[in-house]
Amino acid sequence: MKDICLQGYNSKYITMKCAGEADAGDLLVMDSNNTVKKAASGKFIGILHSLRGEYALVQTGGYAVVPYSGDTAPTLGFSTLAADSNADAVVNAAGREVLVVEVDTTAKKAGILF
Repeated sequence: MKDICLQGYNSKYITMKCAGEADAGDLLVMDSNNTVKKAASGKFIGILHSLRGEYALVQTGGYAVVPYSGDTAPTLGFSTLAADSNADAVVNAAGREVLVVEVDTTAKKAGILF
């Protein structure tokens, strides 16, 4: 197989309010009742897909490509990732367990199923 596409696999989305500034692709955490914000640390609940006014479309499951930072790239297989201060993923035992299916160390991105 030359091309493999996991996009759409078991995808789950919810709409919530968004507090503060956030950009598509940012990792998100809960802020208050039915409201998310850009993650600065810890377990993320999902990834911002799009923002319309104060409402965020949040991907809470499926396949996604996330940026990672830090000196350690996620390893293929099950890995525990958390958000850092840039809303990037970092390898961290206190994070969320995901299945890493691809890693691009040049672009510092990882394809995950969560």
